Amino acid sequence: MPDPTPTQQGWATPSYQVQPQPEQALLLGRYRVVETRGTGGFGSVQVCWDTRLERRVAIKCMPLATAPGMSASTLAEALDEARITSRLTHPNIITVHDFEVCGTMAYLIMEYVNGLTLAELLARVENGVLTYDECAHLLSSLAAALDFAHANDVLHLDIKPSNVFIDSSGAVKLGDFGMASLASVAGWEGARGGTVGYMPPEQLTGELVDERTDVFALGVVCYQALTGVSPFLAKDAEASRKKIERGARPLAKVEPELAGPVSDLIARALCADPSERPSTAGELAKLAVPYLGDEDEGHASVAALVAQATGEPDPNAQAWERAAHVEAAERWPWLPGAIERSVAALAAGGVAWRVVPGICAALGVQVSSLGASTAGGAALALLGALSPAAGGATACVLAVAGVLSCGMYSPAFLVGALTALALLAWRAATARGQGLSHAALLLPASLGSPFAGASVAGATLAPAAALATGAVGAALQLVVAQVPQAASGDALAAAVLQALSHAGSWLAIAGCALGAWLASLVGGRRGGARGVAGQAACATVLIATQVLAARVENGGLWAAPDAAGIAVAVVCAVLVSIVISTIGPSPRHTEDE
Repeated sequence: MPDPTPTQQGWATPSYQVQPQPEQALLLGRYRVVETRGTGGFGSVQVCWDTRLERRVAIKCMPLATAPGMSASTLAEALDEARITSRLTHPNIITVHDFEVCGTMAYLIMEYVNGLTLAELLARVENGVLTYDECAHLLSSLAAALDFAHANDVLHLDIKPSNVFIDSSGAVKLGDFGMASLASVAGWEGARGGTVGYMPPEQLTGELVDERTDVFALGVVCYQALTGVSPFLAKDAEASRKKIERGARPLAKVEPELAGPVSDLIARALCADPSERPSTAGELAKLAVPYLGDEDEGHASVAALVAQATGEPDPNAQAWERAAHVEAAERWPWLPGAIERSVAALAAGGVAWRVVPGICAALGVQVSSLGASTAGGAALALLGALSPAAGGATACVLAVAGVLSCGMYSPAFLVGALTALALLAWRAATARGQGLSHAALLLPASLGSPFAGASVAGATLAPAAALATGAVGAALQLVVAQVPQAASGDALAAAVLQALSHAGSWLAIAGCALGAWLASLVGGRRGGARGVAGQAACATVLIATQVLAARVENGGLWAAPDAAGIAVAVVCAVLVSIVISTIGPSPRHTEDE
């Protein structure tokens, strides 16, 4: 498994290009992926925005490709070990915020380091080498991290330049604790928990490993930082093992200034036999650093190098700005559904409130009008909340039943039949109840105003369906409004005909259809400015319709329109605008999806 070469600051694995991500669903329900930095090795690293805590994080994603013959209990033990090792807290260890397993993927959620990996830093400096002072700082920091981990019975087993991070202050941090052992047990063929070129023989051959295994890898990293060469890098594990047995070229021959303790100590760390290596990383650092360089000078020098790199323009600045904008629907995933079900409950319950008393009287049920309205309205509101489609369909049936309750053997039967046919035609035209179509259809009848449903229809339906819903909803309101006052079927038919004889009624129907169509065409299911513009266009049409209707009804003279109708149009448009601006666009889906 080759060690990637650098491309970009922060969490990057340079042999792979940084890949900006298109808009997609949140990872684990809370992390918006901004870019992918490194795919390969044990998985990928996703740089994300945490929408809950509003911070950048890096997420290591690793498929759990279970090895043949490995039991579920073995994998569970590996996952438990990864969780435990990910809890290490030390200034020189990458902070792990969380560890999760979802399906066949393991996710390690880590702090985002605003800086460089050691692999990236070596690619930036001349000949791929650090100064002696910088190496002293590197060795001291990594040794402190490893001593802390080893004291907590945790081995790293995959120390390499791409797992060493340097932040903008120059602090060195070791990352990916817990992932190497998980990768080995989860079925990564040939991984053995590490990377070829940085693993000692005992790890390459699957023998017992201990703290000295990490000391070997630390020695390789230091040798590479001092010389620009990874001494045991090879095409496969066997070739690497043979190089280790031959031994690395002594540092004293590569860098004569390092002859003496430093060269001897690094040579000991790179020994094939674990017993000949320093017993701890701290021992290696304690003996080598005084002869290697000044740690403080190295810290300052590394910080300057990283600051120079991180000061360059971030190509993903706009992506981070977009990622930081969190819609309410992402912050509270339950909110869109709750709003939709509440609107559906209001629409269905309101229709039941108006027609159930008449139905009860026609059936001979002895109950007060208020009791019937309350019980019927509450029952249908509950059904609408639980199942918007079922609640909406039941409310449509009740609306027809309410008309028929005025007299089955009277002209009311014809009115009811025409109402049923109109509703069936509407249902066919709206593809069996898209989105909140039932609610948009029934809101006018529920609230007693033909102008109550156009805004919802325009925000949730396609233009053609919105037009049909606006027209049929306004017409249904005109019919249902006559039911409570009708003493008989003849009276109901007469009241409906009287309402239809007014030009203002037809203007209201046409205005609701046009307003809903325009809202869908301009804003549709889009959030932001376009959605609000669509609602503004809808409200303007509805207000203009009412002004025109008032003039027509007043014999061609300008007159003040009905204030209640205008208030309903404006309030509905404002409420819908607030919803689509805060929780984002409403997807066009079936109501029970």
